[in-house]
Amino acid sequence: MRMNLAQAVAVALAAAALTIPEFAAAQEAPGEAVTIPGATFSTWSVDEVRGRFGRPAGATGKVPAVLILHGSGGVDGRGAFHAKALQEAGIATLEITMFAQGRRPRDGHGATMPHAAAALKWLAARPDIQADRLGVMGFSYGGGMTLLMASELLQEQLGTDVPRPVAFAPFYPSCGRLTQNFSRPTYSFYGADKRMGATPMLIHIGTRDDYETAERPCDTLVATWPAPARERATVRNLEGATHGFDSQSGSRQFFDEYARGGRGGMVSVVASFKDGADAREAIVKFFLANLKR
Repeated sequence: MRMNLAQAVAVALAAAALTIPEFAAAQEAPGEAVTIPGATFSTWSVDEVRGRFGRPAGATGKVPAVLILHGSGGVDGRGAFHAKALQEAGIATLEITMFAQGRRPRDGHGATMPHAAAALKWLAARPDIQADRLGVMGFSYGGGMTLLMASELLQEQLGTDVPRPVAFAPFYPSCGRLTQNFSRPTYSFYGADKRMGATPMLIHIGTRDDYETAERPCDTLVATWPAPARERATVRNLEGATHGFDSQSGSRQFFDEYARGGRGGMVSVVASFKDGADAREAIVKFFLANLKR
């Protein structure tokens, strides 16, 4: 019997449900360790990319896939939290390592675009993956990358040999700072917001995100996009949630020079099982709707 979307989501989430101890303990995405040939983007290049690739259990034939991009703290369990649910829903996942904790590149997102390019090419070349049904999701730093990759400007810079994803899901991508950067002619991706593609996008952000200085900053950013892109974008503002609300390593505080719209400051991360589970359910629904034929 064929299940409808709601039934498929319910089954996937039930199978992927985590207890509270597992919520805090999971680190690596389910699957096998892989090493991917590197790639070049503009003046940046990487020799190889390491990651974890997992297919849905029992899947036969080709399946869609989601590329997962970690945040400034490196691979920390958030990818695994969502990857498990996606795999249970019939979607393969690839979480790559772009840098270790504390090694966020000073050059910004351009320095890690080769990692994403290499990963997308590797996924598209696999005989068990639907090359035309690829999605991208990311957290914080990786969320900013995810948002940028939806721009036609970025896709042109990546080149025609890099497959174009068909759905994007950034988590708390520092929308306020991106809005500022897009207006600076010296920014590597100046004007990328004016060329956002008409591709489905789901953005999650908490209303207590310490990287932001204004209310609903992602709504403000999306409002500047071309109409076709605006119409395909959804922003979920989670009331009372902080940056990294789906943290798998507990609550914490730290200083970041990019907090408060780039002015610097303390960042509070309050892990919320409820908000994390809610976001995971929304992510599964989003990618099922946009990647599964």
